Amino acid sequence: MATGVWLVTGASKGMGLEIVRAALAAGHTVVGTSRSPERLRAQVEAGADRFRAVAMDLGSAESAQATVDAVVAEFGRLDVVVNNAGYSLLGAVEEFSDAEVAANFEVDVFGLLRVTRAALGAMRRQRSGMIVNMASISATVTSPATGLYSATKAAVLMLTEAVAQEAAEFGVRATAVCPGGVRTDFLDASSSRRPADTIEDYTQVSRALAQLDGLNHAQGGDPALVARAIVELADLPNPPSRLYLGRDALHAVREQSARVLASADEHRELSESTTRPA
Repeated sequence: MATGVWLVTGASKGMGLEIVRAALAAGHTVVGTSRSPERLRAQVEAGADRFRAVAMDLGSAESAQATVDAVVAEFGRLDVVVNNAGYSLLGAVEEFSDAEVAANFEVDVFGLLRVTRAALGAMRRQRSGMIVNMASISATVTSPATGLYSATKAAVLMLTEAVAQEAAEFGVRATAVCPGGVRTDFLDASSSRRPADTIEDYTQVSRALAQLDGLNHAQGGDPALVARAIVELADLPNPPSRLYLGRDALHAVREQSARVLASADEHRELSESTTRPA
């Protein structure tokens, strides 16, 4: 696209900050949201004259709407929204309390949904725009210890695919970006939570968590390259509704697709038994 106006949530660190920098490097105007706008502002040097750091409460539909309205009021339009804010729960499904799970879905799913709804109104009126929602390979492939994280990202993936179909008639595009492992602070305590109460019986989960700890800051994905890919994605005239990034993500989705098809074939007779005869 020609240079446009971007809104990036969760922009103060990690993947969000890299996306801000990549969009600015491509000549775009960027508004980044953070719980600490001053800290975010201090981290952006190149293109700082085209950057705004603002506070936004993901828990408030009014705050999301006010942020979108302010962007449109200042710049006249909103071209790309990147919903990046979020954190992960890592542990056995049984170990997490209702409160822990609800708090996670509040940020990762409902916060994203509030921003998406607000942005869709502006984009529908201007008859153009793009929503980029940061999902994960875990939206498609899960494992011990990542069940709840996968659940939030699967919700994001399906919401995005629906929006891509619903908003196409207005010239609005939507893509769920599904990276594999990326070398950010994703597995640090600042970006992931573990259950307050653990259950020793879950040895598979304990092993999985130990493997994740060993992978921390050794992932194969480069956050700067992921950010550049997202900028390129926004330039595509017909972007996919889901985009897997990284060789590990592509390998995992191919293997998962083969497993799903094999299982469907194995149980075909039982599956077809519920359809009324023609």
